[in-house]
Amino acid sequence: MKKPAIISVLLLLLAGCENPSYPKLTLLTHEYPPLNFSVENDIRGQATEVVQTLMQRIGSKTDIHVMAWDQAYQTVLEQENTALFSTAMTPERKPQLQWVGPINTMDTNLYALKGTGLQIRTLDDAKSAGKIATVADYYSEQMLKKEGFSNLDSQPNEEAAIRKLLDGEVQLFISNNTVLPALLQKVGADMAQLETAFTVSTDLTYIAFSKSTPPALVAKWQQALDAMKRDGSFDRIYAKWLPEEIPPGILQMMTEEYPPITFLHEGRPAGFVTDMVREIAARLQYADNIRLTSWKNAYNMALLHPNVVLFSAERTPEREAQFQWVGPAGHNRSILYARKGADIKVNSLDEAKALKAIATTTDWFTEQYLKREGFSNLVSSKEPTENVRQLMNDEVQLSIFTDITIPEIAAEAGYNMADLHPVLTVSQTDFYIAFSKDTPPEVVEQWQLQLDKMKQDGSFERIYRNYLPEAEVDALLKTQ
Repeated sequence: MKKPAIISVLLLLLAGCENPSYPKLTLLTHEYPPLNFSVENDIRGQATEVVQTLMQRIGSKTDIHVMAWDQAYQTVLEQENTALFSTAMTPERKPQLQWVGPINTMDTNLYALKGTGLQIRTLDDAKSAGKIATVADYYSEQMLKKEGFSNLDSQPNEEAAIRKLLDGEVQLFISNNTVLPALLQKVGADMAQLETAFTVSTDLTYIAFSKSTPPALVAKWQQALDAMKRDGSFDRIYAKWLPEEIPPGILQMMTEEYPPITFLHEGRPAGFVTDMVREIAARLQYADNIRLTSWKNAYNMALLHPNVVLFSAERTPEREAQFQWVGPAGHNRSILYARKGADIKVNSLDEAKALKAIATTTDWFTEQYLKREGFSNLVSSKEPTENVRQLMNDEVQLSIFTDITIPEIAAEAGYNMADLHPVLTVSQTDFYIAFSKDTPPEVVEQWQLQLDKMKQDGSFERIYRNYLPEAEVDALLKTQ
């Protein structure tokens, strides 16, 4: 979010004023090119340059020491006034340290050759997109195996795996975005030959400070980093080292394939809630860094990291205390569907509980609702298209979907609405833009205010009707 130039200058002046009461920091990092690496005793890299710029702005003259990761991490846990970068935040690490960032986004992506036109919208799509080159025993390969992938072409090392893609022997290759440029250079290729087909998982890295470091000093570092993101200097450093990547902004905006609410269109996130988020971000001068990934990845990021925008999300009792909420951005009905022609009649939830099996999508609000109602006959799948397939193959008697998303899901699975029959409306709910719990409340309030203004100035209804022309929006136009 940009501010007038005079405010930015004042922030920088304040950041540069050395406070003699602050202790001297010990700064540690580890070899992880292109983020951090040593060349003839000179420490370089994207994260290193960001930290060096921050030290200049804050007025610190601390040296950076390169250590083995395990040793450096143990040091920051045990030694006061110590910071370690680049450190990925995990649920286990989060309460042990103080965090400034993010300074880097590490995506585990599926890559395709540029120009192939391969569109991967979900993990389910990737399972039928041809062969995927992986590296034997790497975490990324284990992750795909855990997700049920059977189309993996396991190779002994990264060089062999990337050559498989470059030679056209496989359709996809899984790798980390930060290490891929150096790998391509090794084999005489570059990032211009590839394109990201799908983001499987995302880690954000930070400058992690020891618990004993004065919180005011940690806050000073965060303020200086946010100022770098506002004035563009952070993005320039990021583009120098990772020119093909989207830098992490002050807010991280995450969504999934859930048309017509959110979906990928011509390589760019689209959908009526996506357009709303994009409009609010523009009005508040936040960078448009919307990422489309799996719901599980986006949801877990919002649970873990501060300043994550997750959309869209149903405001359920299970989620109420986990997030902060802006909305409502839309509403829908949850309906139990049967296969057309199946002789299934259900007049109540109790009757539905007596059926053998009902298909649900893992962690979706519809599944959470049925669990809350005491259902024990649920068959959970990670992708909603699998729910349609199970229904059409008589593996389950019913599947639960929302009325505005089922047409696209059915089409994606190779069917249409004529193949399905609505049996019972389970609930009518609103959905929202969710913010991670650690996001400053004043930021959430700004977003709610802008959404309310959109409802008043007509832009909300215009965006909504662009995707759903016949939708009833009167109830949604009421402001908070």
